[in-house]
Amino acid sequence: MSKIRVAIVGATGYTGAELVRLLSSHSGIDVVAATSGRAAGERLDKHCPWLSTDIILSTFVPEEIDADVVFLAQENGFAAKVAPSLVKRGIRVVDLSADYRLLDEVAYEAHYKMPRAAFDFPVAYGLCELADREQIRNAALVANPGCYPTATCLALAPLYRAGLVAGTPVIDAKSGVSGAGRSKTDTTYLFSEREGSFAPYAVTGHRHVPEIEQTIGVPVRFTPHLIPAPRGMEVTCHVPITGAGDPVALLTDAYSPSPFVRVVSSLPETKQVVGSNRCDVYATVDQHTNYLVTTSVIDNLVKGAAGQAIQNMNIMFGFDETAGLPIHGVWP
Repeated sequence: MSKIRVAIVGATGYTGAELVRLLSSHSGIDVVAATSGRAAGERLDKHCPWLSTDIILSTFVPEEIDADVVFLAQENGFAAKVAPSLVKRGIRVVDLSADYRLLDEVAYEAHYKMPRAAFDFPVAYGLCELADREQIRNAALVANPGCYPTATCLALAPLYRAGLVAGTPVIDAKSGVSGAGRSKTDTTYLFSEREGSFAPYAVTGHRHVPEIEQTIGVPVRFTPHLIPAPRGMEVTCHVPITGAGDPVALLTDAYSPSPFVRVVSSLPETKQVVGSNRCDVYATVDQHTNYLVTTSVIDNLVKGAAGQAIQNMNIMFGFDETAGLPIHGVWP
């Protein structure tokens, strides 16, 4: 098949640059445009020197984009403004913001303090292993999931669907500082401020709560933490067991056709998945309390963002789901 023409909007951010890095290994695509609001006309590698590329950054003008698919790696609210005009021209979109993730308008407006985008064209929620791949394949726009919902829902959703657990899960989540993006100037995100420290934030009302609840179907008690690491995400979930079944067998069966989810037999750590598009999931039962404990780890910039976006693109255009995506982590 002929190569798919790809445009990346927001190519100098952590996620946009990760898209460039990963897509450079994809034989089925050509990156025909990479845009930046502040560095148009300059080489991408000037701003992202870890990339070996001759890409020249351009200004994003929706009417001038000539591509088969556009990755929108921009802040919330951006896709709602530009995606409809792209879709109208027959360009497919993978949106890495939250604009098209939530079906509930009230929940979106409460958590993001802006009107929710209008769903007036085919939209799919792209948590690949839990979504309807046919819906992704036929979508005009795929809403790429958030990093916390990806790690959390992969650890919990099959167990709720099987009736093994019920009630409100307590979710303890931790993320590296890259999850906040590259443009943050608040001292909270400076590594000198984070090193040797460990803190929770947004302990109520976190933006990803309605996304998690939409996916697993129950209210959640969610507490995120910022850890002194550049990337990586770990989520531990505690939920009462109310049904019969082997959680490890259920998870293994649920993810048997999924190349990027691995059910592991020992407690996973973030370092083993950094650089990969993999999610490692572990489950055990605390017999003392009859609680199920599940743990998952991802690279928040790959499976939690750019890698999953490419996985969605692969499904949309009929590529092998693993094309261009690393299955192995980087060690040490």
